This record gives sequence, C-alpha cells and structure tokens, in this order.
Amino acid sequence: MNPTETRPTIVLKRRLPLLLLLVLLIATILLPGQVWTTLLIGLGGLIAVAYVWVRQLAKGLRGRRRLRFGWVSVGDRLGEEFVISNYSWLPALWVELVDDSNVPGYQAAVVRSIGAQATDRWRGSAVCSRRGQYRLGPWALRTADPFGLFEVTIPYPGTEQVVIHPPIYSRAPIPLPAGRSSGQARARLISRQATINAAGVRAYRPADPRHWIHWPTTARRNELFVRQFDLDAAGDIWLLLDLQQAAQLEQSAGETAAGLEAGTEEFAVLLAATLSAQALQQNRAIGLAAYGRQPQLIAPGHGQGQQWRLLQALAVVTADGQSDLSRAIRDLGQLARRGSAAVIITPSGQLEWLPDLLILAQRSIRCHVVLLDRRSFGGDGNSLAMRDTLRDLGFEATVVRKGDLGEPLQELERRGHWKFKVTGTGKAVAVRSPFDR
Repeated sequence: MNPTETRPTIVLKRRLPLLLLLVLLIATILLPGQVWTTLLIGLGGLIAVAYVWVRQLAKGLRGRRRLRFGWVSVGDRLGEEFVISNYSWLPALWVELVDDSNVPGYQAAVVRSIGAQATDRWRGSAVCSRRGQYRLGPWALRTADPFGLFEVTIPYPGTEQVVIHPPIYSRAPIPLPAGRSSGQARARLISRQATINAAGVRAYRPADPRHWIHWPTTARRNELFVRQFDLDAAGDIWLLLDLQQAAQLEQSAGETAAGLEAGTEEFAVLLAATLSAQALQQNRAIGLAAYGRQPQLIAPGHGQGQQWRLLQALAVVTADGQSDLSRAIRDLGQLARRGSAAVIITPSGQLEWLPDLLILAQRSIRCHVVLLDRRSFGGDGNSLAMRDTLRDLGFEATVVRKGDLGEPLQELERRGHWKFKVTGTGKAVAVRSPFDR
C-alpha cells in the first residue's frame, strides 16, 4: 500500500511552557536581573530545541505498509508488512502508528522507537473471522519531541480493499444437477462463451477474444478464423440463494465472530461456495443469483476468474432482502436459458413459492431444492415434510442439516500438510503437497 501522503501537521501539546516564557520575559523587562535572564534563555532554548526536533521528524519520518494477500478466506491469516524510516539526523524516541482499518479482529496500531537515519520493519497479522469486504486505512504516524511540547502527525489518507471470502468445505451434501443431459452427447446449440466442447471454426469477428483464434486454420487459409463452441452437454448451473430477511434463522453474536455456520444465512453462503468450487472443478458453467437488499447476479461462466467473481459476491451478500422466494424464482426464470439447472437454497418453512417453481420447471429448467433444516438451526417447521411434497411433484429435494458441510479445506490442509481437490461426487480427495519433504 502506497497511499498519497498529505502535509504533516505540528500542534502545541503543552501551553504552560509558553506562558512561563511570557512571564519570564515580562519579569526580565520589569525587573532586570541575572536570574530572570538565565531562566528566560534556558526555557526559550528548550522550546526552540523541541520545535526544531519535531520539525526534523516531520521532514524525515516516512511510513509504508504492504498487504501480502488481497484475497483471503475465513480462517486464513491476514498479513501486512510495515516499514517506518527516519531520514532525519535526530532520533524518534517513540512513533505511534494510528490505524483506522475496519477488518474485524485486526489491530495494526503499535508504538515503535526509530533511531536517526534508521529503518524499522515488522509484520502484523490476524486470523480472519468474518467474511466481507473491508478497508485497510486510512492511517497516520504520530510522534513528538523528547519534552512532549510539540506533536507531529503524518497522515496517509489512502485505503486498500481486502476481500475475506467464505471458506470452501470438504463435503458438499448434495450432487450437482445434470442439467441438459447426463450423457456425453453435445448440445446442438452454439454457445456465445467458451466451453469444453469445440464445434468447428468460423471467420473472425472484431468482438471475438484473441485466444479463440484457431491458428492452424488461420495459417492454412491466410485469414483469421476462431473456434466455435457448443453448449455444454451438462448445461449451466444457477445457484439461487433465498436471502429474505424474514425467512432466516439467526446465529448468536459469538458464533458470528467465530466464523461458524450457525445461522441459515452463513450456512447458505458456505454451501454455495462449496458447490461453486465443485462445479468449476468439473468444468461446469455456474452462476449466482442472490436476492438480498443489494442483489448479486453473476452469469454462468468457467474458470478461475469465475471462481473469484463468485467468491467476491458471496463474501458481501447479506440476508437483508425484502423480496420473497417466489419473486426470486420468477426473476431466475427470466435469466436462465432452457436446459439449465438451478440449485435453490432456502431456509423457508412454507411452500408458497411452489407454483412459481412449477412454472420454472415448465421452461425446461431442472430444479434441485435444498431445504435448510429449520429444527437443526433452532427454528420451527417440518423440512422433511416439505421435501416429501417436492419429491412427490417430481422435483429433486434435499434436507441439509447444520454441520453437514464437514470441515473447511484450509483447516484440513493446515493440520496435515495435504492439498485437496474436490471431485465430481462432492467429496475432497487429499493429495500430499509437493512442497512437503
């Protein structure tokens, strides 16, 4: 982080020495004598030395902080490197770093001593306890002269954003829906996005990405040709999160601070993160529709970039929406194309949204409803009866209870030095890290 530095400010912290200096000056004029003159010169010299000292520190003191990783997960360690340099020829007996960051549980404020023409480096860290998008900074350096008469503040108003995304868990309690087809046959529709199925080549258009260019055909025909892609046989997947505030079962403040999946809001986010990682591992296109007060809509896509987009969206969603699940399902029907699949995650205890779900199915969108078991989250309702009703109507439905996600992959990796890869069955396969000896 290299924020723009503003002008240092020097303020007088103690007015009494100046008042005494004024009294001594008046006494020297009215009652000339060696004693008054000596005291006046001594006190005046002390004030002058203090001011020169603090002026030198204002000119020579500089600070810098650098974030090690801008993307971290709940349970990971957020780390920063701090550097304070003193280019003046006078030491800074104490330098306070004043920090106004809002990362939960992270305190960067320290007090250091920096010698003349010296540099001090250290690292600050904290375990990330809550997902979200937070701010590092603004911050400032504060110091004073040895006598405490003057104080200088060097502000750094710049800020840096850090995203703490939800962790990915070791076990997904539901399989991914098959979508368009469970076989290996390719769809006979042309995709506007790159997929794993290449249908052929066509002439280059100005809007085509350069990495789509098919160089053998281009060289043979002496003009640009690009690859043409089929839709994935398995179809796109939409994750639909029910974030209606009235439907949630809340978690306690202590469980929230500890990063536990105690409430339905947090559990739904963690489940969505795990399912998205599993889908992308299988080269499935996956998107997100989360209807909180600020909706998060991400079209289905592939690859690492899509995973970061999904994790960033899941990091900031909150269950503060006013729209019910019926409205969310109707909106999804306008977004999803025929042959897609939808995983609907809801803590709802009622089935008022069932007619809209039937309409969604009539549009050839395969639905898998994940019911968060209300009793396991401390609420009322019969999620098992709702599941049976949905299954009788031909829908896939699963009841997921609190604790069904297992453990975060990051925690398992830290304990055993193993690296994990999510397989198509929803389980995590452990592979010894190549860096371990």
